Amino acid sequence: MQENDIVFTESTESRIKRFKFALSLARRAGKTLCGTPLACDAMRAGEAVFVLLSKTASENSKKRVVNCASHYNTKLLYTELTPTELGAAIGKGSLACVGITDKNLAFNIERNLY
Repeated sequence: MQENDIVFTESTESRIKRFKFALSLARRAGKTLCGTPLACDAMRAGEAVFVLLSKTASENSKKRVVNCASHYNTKLLYTELTPTELGAAIGKGSLACVGITDKNLAFNIERNLY
């Protein structure tokens, strides 16, 4: 191996699996808010620790979530998962965004965000 070679300690697939597992764990614990309306309501109430937003969500959903997150000072994280993949990770249909209400689960999800 040469000096300029980049070595990755884990594969991207492994990280995505752990990310999806952490999301499903939060869902089973009842600490997720599925969908744009529920996530925005949680941000208004100060319950959401952070919100995951799919980069391929519709422009209307992106605008609503971004404006709400900036106004209520909620952390907003983007994911490369499509809305279909994001929904499937937590056992739902297509979801543009998911709100997380527990800080420990939020830390685990954020740590595994690729």
